[in-house]
Parts: sequence; C-alpha cells; structure tokens
Amino acid sequence: MFQMPKKHKLGPGGGSKARQAWQAPREIGLARALQKAGYGSRRQVDALIQAGRIKVNGAVCRDAAQRVLPISVIELDEKILVEVIHRYFAFHKPLRVLSFPERIEGKRTIREFFPPGVHGLNAAGRLDSKTTGLMLISNDSDWNNLVATSAQLEHEYRLQITGELGELEIGLIASGINVPKVGLFRPQSVKIVEIMQGRTVLTLVVRSGKIRHLRRMLATLRHHIDMVRRNRIGEIRLGDL
Repeated sequence: MFQMPKKHKLGPGGGSKARQAWQAPREIGLARALQKAGYGSRRQVDALIQAGRIKVNGAVCRDAAQRVLPISVIELDEKILVEVIHRYFAFHKPLRVLSFPERIEGKRTIREFFPPGVHGLNAAGRLDSKTTGLMLISNDSDWNNLVATSAQLEHEYRLQITGELGELEIGLIASGINVPKVGLFRPQSVKIVEIMQGRTVLTLVVRSGKIRHLRRMLATLRHHIDMVRRNRIGEIRLGDL
C-alpha cells in the first residue's frame, strides 16, 4: 500500500522540521554537499554553483569539486546554507507542458508552476507533453525514486480513443498484448466507460510500464489515443485538482 510520508503533507507547508545551518558530515565535494543538503540533482546544484550563487567561507566558488569540511561555512544567495525541508506536491499537469524540471527555451515546463524558493524539486516519474493528469513532485530524492520505480504502485489512466472497442479487443487487452520493443504488456484492469460517435472512453490500471507502452499497445490494435489523463497514483487521486 502506498502512502505519503506521515510526517509530511501535500502542499506548500509540508514538514515541521526546524531549519538549521547545514554542515558537511565529512570532507566532500561542494556539489555533493549541496545534493546531501537537499538542493537537487547534480545538474541542479551545478547550475547554482556556475551562477555564482554559492559562497564557501565568504568567497564565491564556481568549482563543483571544491572540497568542503564540516567546519566550512557555505552560503546560498548570501544566506547560510540550511537543510532543505522535504515538501510533497500533487500536481495536475496541463497539456503540452513538459515534465522536465529544467527550463527549455520556447517550452513550458512544470518548473514554472512551483515557487522558486523550494529547492531541489523533481518529478517522481514523468508524463509526456501529450498526457495530462496527476504527477507527484517533491524534493525528497529517495521518495521520488521509490514512487518512480515501485512495481507495486498502481497507476490509473482514463483514455479516449478513436474507434469502438469490441469484446474481443477488451479480452485481448485484459489478457495482455505483445508490444513491439516492450514484450508482454498486461494492465491490471480495463473498463469501458462509454462508447460514443465512433470513440471509446475507457480506464486502464497498470502497475508497471510507461504511458508510451499504453500508446503502443493500442496502436497494435489500430486505435489512436485522442486523450489520456492519469487519475490516480497509488491511493492519491487527481480528484478536482
């Protein structure tokens, strides 16, 4: 069963841990120190360093490999480095928005929807730009990895496809289909919601596999997906978010 960490809650206030000056546990590189303090992936902390936002013992440091000690004073934007409070967000990703946390010229990404003061945010798994719906996002890298890689975590999708699915096709999907370059892909459940004007709306629940696997499975049956939205991850539902 999947649950949010009990000591935290979804949203901007998550966490009650007091913020205090962070110290390196031993002599380590600057980039690694920032990662351990919770300031994001290696790419994210490298960006902070290269932008000149980090000081070590009062001097700007742009060397990610610079060694720091437990007694070193590290600053970010002229403020003493503190351990990042873990925060957890449920997010309804819009259409044509990229899941990548980095800014991309001419493209909207999930980054613009979150406050800039929350460091180290990353998505716990991604959705492609054509997919909408629930994403879980946090600056807790261990938790993100658990969510993204768990083979037991259910993902529920609602899809609208061209054409009408018959009983034979529903049976094929339920029993599993060999998808090119993927192998046997079998959802936990498949349910028709409605059939209207040559289109079928259905829900699929999967425990492993990515959204592209759903697309390839339906393409194998010669059906095109017009819309796909993720409604649930584990026990967390999109609801009216």
